[in-house]
Amino acid sequence: MKNSILSLLILFFLSNCSTFLIGKRPAINQNIPKVEKDISYELVGWKGKENKIKATEILKTLHRSDKFKSISHFVKSDSDWKIQIILDESPQLALLLDEPVQPVSWMVEKRPSRYALYILNRIVSGATRLVIPIFQITEEIITFRIWKQNQKIAEYTYPVETLRAFGWVSLILLPFDDRKDIRLIYSDYALKFLNDSEKIYE
Repeated sequence: MKNSILSLLILFFLSNCSTFLIGKRPAINQNIPKVEKDISYELVGWKGKENKIKATEILKTLHRSDKFKSISHFVKSDSDWKIQIILDESPQLALLLDEPVQPVSWMVEKRPSRYALYILNRIVSGATRLVIPIFQITEEIITFRIWKQNQKIAEYTYPVETLRAFGWVSLILLPFDDRKDIRLIYSDYALKFLNDSEKIYE
């Protein structure tokens, strides 16, 4: 019975957490000059339901911008121009006591101070029955890589850092978290990429 209640609590906290954006949304120019070129795209590293939603935001923005003559998946296109949209996520430990997402040694070797704080946070949170939340930082790098006839022309990278909090206090903060801004930031970075790469297609 206790295990069933614990499982329900775990599922509850995994689906209900406060998420906050670290840093500000990028400043962007909405006036995007048009390019009379056919473009293909390739998604790399956008696995999982949550990441696919983010990739969809980027692709919708690219289509709605009307910057290019046409945009299609690279498999169905014979265009000389291709944009790779790459997601690189930093490894992180599992939130709970199950198998870690990455080997524990990775965090110990690469970021010992963050690992120590994470373990301390887990101990304190467990001791207070999640009154003090478990905090988890997620780091992502979005890379737009432009190719022309299989030669790399340019590359643009944009960081996205978020802080997730799991626990009773974080539930109270749910109405005030940054979920909406976090969803929109992928669209913002797609627009920023279009502005930054303005002269590449000349």
